[in-house]
Amino acid sequence: MDPPCFFTFKPFLHQCVFVFIIILFTLAYQTDSDNSKFEACEPKTCGSNLTIRYPFWISGEQESYCGSPNFEITCNDQKPVLNISYEDYIIKDIFYENSSLRLAYSAADENLCPTPLYNLTLTRTPFNFVPGDTDLFFWYNCSDKPPENGTYSISCGNEYSHYYSFAAFHKEMLVNYSLESCQYSVYAPLNVETGANWFQMNYNEILKIGFVLNWTALSCSNCEASGGRCGFDNSEFLCFCKDKTHHKTCDDGNFTGSVFISFVSSVNVLDY
Repeated sequence: MDPPCFFTFKPFLHQCVFVFIIILFTLAYQTDSDNSKFEACEPKTCGSNLTIRYPFWISGEQESYCGSPNFEITCNDQKPVLNISYEDYIIKDIFYENSSLRLAYSAADENLCPTPLYNLTLTRTPFNFVPGDTDLFFWYNCSDKPPENGTYSISCGNEYSHYYSFAAFHKEMLVNYSLESCQYSVYAPLNVETGANWFQMNYNEILKIGFVLNWTALSCSNCEASGGRCGFDNSEFLCFCKDKTHHKTCDDGNFTGSVFISFVSSVNVLDY
């Protein structure tokens, strides 16, 4: 080898190594940043050992990228609360294996006067009703006194003392009652066991039973199986892993490490 050429090339090679080391440190910093997302998205508990993880995330305790859009919940007095259609609902249980959860009206759970004022609307949400749900209907400010059989009296739902408010499961039981005498009505979904004796319970206890919704979100099973934690960042589904962020699973490969090993090996060959 011509010595002048050798001594000209070797400093250039060392400069390349220096530049590559800077790149490695930059990537390492990015890896640490990605690793912090893995730590930040550790599952949390709220209430009686109810695990909160993707697609849900707890506002104020977790970053928004730890969950999917529209799955934000709050943990109030150790009770997980989900807001849908301007109403707060207590999450009674989450069934991650079949993407469903049981909710109950917050007011009923707190033993307040649970008088739903709005119909539950799931439009533009990731949730939908499950087959088998039934409805408990509420009628407010009725001028006619409702029948006692098959109805639940609601004393706190009246705006004026000479009006009546009540709830019932079936409109058919009110054949001799004029529903036109009521100012407005809403319905509350319920998911109760077939054959349950509802008339031995008051309507507040019935609302505490709650109802079940299914949800739709990108599956996290492959990411979790590889040791990662799912999330969303810039509207993109990501798998946060201990080494770095991947697009699908933690088994996608580690580009940084493989390039470094290959490059160092080539430098050793050239130097000797």
